Amino acid sequence: MPQRKHEMNPAQELPDGFSHLGRADRLGLIVDGENWFPAFADLVEQARRQIVILCWDVDSRVVMQRPCDSDRAPCHLTAILHRALERNPGLTIHLLPWDFAMIYAFEREWLPLFARPMTRHPRLHVHYDDEHPIGASQHQKLLVVDDRTAMVGGFDPSRWRWDHRSHAADDPVRRDPDGETYPPFHDLAFVVTGPIARDLGELARERWQRATGERLDAPNSPADHAPWPADRAAVTLDQASVGLCRTLPAWRDQAEVREVETRLCRLIASARDCLYIENQYFTSHRIGEALMASLEAEDGPEVIVLLPREKDGWLERMTMDVLRARLIERLRRADRHGRLRLFYPAVAGLEPEMVSLHSKLVIGDDREINLGSANTSNRSMGFDSELNLSLLGDRDEARQAIAAMRHELLGEHLGCPPETVARAERESGGVGAAIDRLNRPGEDRWLEPLRITLDPEIDRQVPDAAVIDPERARPPEELIDMFIEKTARRPVRRKAALFAGLIALSALVAALLKFTPLGDAVSPQTLLARLEDLREMPSGTWLFFGLAVLALLAGVPATPLVVVAGLLFGAWAGFGLAYGALNLAALLGFLLGQTLGSEAVRRLAGKRLDDLSRRLARRGILTVFSLRLIPLAPFAVVNLVAGATRLRFRDFVVGSLAGLAPGTAALTIFSDRLLQALLDPTPVTLGMLAGLTLLFVGAGWGLSRWITLREQASAAS
Repeated sequence: MPQRKHEMNPAQELPDGFSHLGRADRLGLIVDGENWFPAFADLVEQARRQIVILCWDVDSRVVMQRPCDSDRAPCHLTAILHRALERNPGLTIHLLPWDFAMIYAFEREWLPLFARPMTRHPRLHVHYDDEHPIGASQHQKLLVVDDRTAMVGGFDPSRWRWDHRSHAADDPVRRDPDGETYPPFHDLAFVVTGPIARDLGELARERWQRATGERLDAPNSPADHAPWPADRAAVTLDQASVGLCRTLPAWRDQAEVREVETRLCRLIASARDCLYIENQYFTSHRIGEALMASLEAEDGPEVIVLLPREKDGWLERMTMDVLRARLIERLRRADRHGRLRLFYPAVAGLEPEMVSLHSKLVIGDDREINLGSANTSNRSMGFDSELNLSLLGDRDEARQAIAAMRHELLGEHLGCPPETVARAERESGGVGAAIDRLNRPGEDRWLEPLRITLDPEIDRQVPDAAVIDPERARPPEELIDMFIEKTARRPVRRKAALFAGLIALSALVAALLKFTPLGDAVSPQTLLARLEDLREMPSGTWLFFGLAVLALLAGVPATPLVVVAGLLFGAWAGFGLAYGALNLAALLGFLLGQTLGSEAVRRLAGKRLDDLSRRLARRGILTVFSLRLIPLAPFAVVNLVAGATRLRFRDFVVGSLAGLAPGTAALTIFSDRLLQALLDPTPVTLGMLAGLTLLFVGAGWGLSRWITLREQASAAS
């Protein structure tokens, strides 16, 4: 972003970690959804020329004003945006959410209301941002109104974000667009007016142009126009010095930007009294190194860290929470002076649920507060696109405002007024001592010490942060190297080629049956009649299921059984039967392996036992998952060896459930489309079959060829 010379002395160097240092005529701290959502709606209502919204997620049905009285004013996001456009003929709205990964498909609105033909508006422009490396996300959260006012923080206009500041365990107003309740949610944002909002507008329009190719002009807004959300900011400051810092991954012509990481490391290194941190994640190794250096220093600050008790989903608890535990263990070893305090916010009556702490905040010595979208995770430091603002305490009023913000937050978590926190700090001589003095475990609100224990078995299985929490895009070959050893690549290459050949042969046979005289001898209609006979047999479904389980236990390859299931019962029923049979056979084989023991299984598995045992012992869940996804050994043998080597039952079951699903679904869908193309060769059925065939053949041959090239490159080097 260009620097504005009239905002700073040209001879003055820009502080480390800032792309720009500017002025906010006014700055306010927005705490929690009961303030952020109405503030968002207020600012949209006051817009005259241009609104640009960058976000990670959006739900067009989310209620912005609660309680909702739609007779008086619109409550839902779509209605609020449409009313603003109707009232202001010169207004345009540009909404740029992340083009999300499919892992979030069940958590998100698939087709927002404002993208549907009946509810579209010609001046509401929506585009899903996919301009980022594979695996990364557009995570900047920014609302800019007329280049006069902006909000930056951790919030999205989406579900599961709204909450009262009380975070009550049974708040009936805390419901998502489907009417379902969800746990308490805590987050923060800055609202700013003045020249810094203009700089944020430039950033938003630059992002829009990168994502869409369309250049947006800056709005020509009246000079005296400065929208402000009335009575929503917990603390305000006039004439604030604000730094803007970003994370951008290296992508096409875009150079890598790590300003957030640079600024946070500088902020941590300069603190001498107190570092106060609230964050959703806590895994960044560079932030960890900066904190360790601070904890080891004789004159370092006390470090107060607020984190969620644990992450919401099982997958994140098995990945990001493990990385967090590793980092915390390193910090505790570095805490030779006893200055590290870790907490999570607790609410009476909430267990086993917890407060979803989503804020991304670091305060150093009440001289700087850095807040925005960036988590203290590796990917937020270099892989995802992020945006943070820093309020600098360059004068007494600014430092007092920063202290007031910290008191506001601690007061909320401790269930007391901010003035009480300030007084306790003065009388106790420090932040940690004030927390101890004010903490009342078991009452309405308190800070519970975060005690982390890490199961050695889980720790052993979870790969390092480069896989789970990468700080930059990794070449595919590096990921393959982590899960497929060099000695295993030749079997993988061979199996990939065989899979591609099987799919191609199936499509060829189908074509011969349909379009050559061979079809007269083996009629597709006759085949269909035989399949219908099998389906209509009494208990035919259960008979197939039982026979499939027995066949798998006896060592029959899994692939033909899955194909038969798809042909007999169709894509979805076939998938259910095949997937169920595979998992039941896997479980029975595992138990059989446990019963027989390693010596008996060695006689059955032969030389495969040692190789498979070594693989399974290295990383239980992930190895089982990879063996199911890319079967390097026969299905029945993997089950027996896993049981004989005493692999943890949970690891085997979870790895099998996850690893068997993709291939089973792919084969049953292909089989169903193959049969439909034989029976009803319309352009649609033939086109779908051709598309699936090309996809599977390309994937199989592509993987085989790629591994071959990797082997040749390794040999040459």
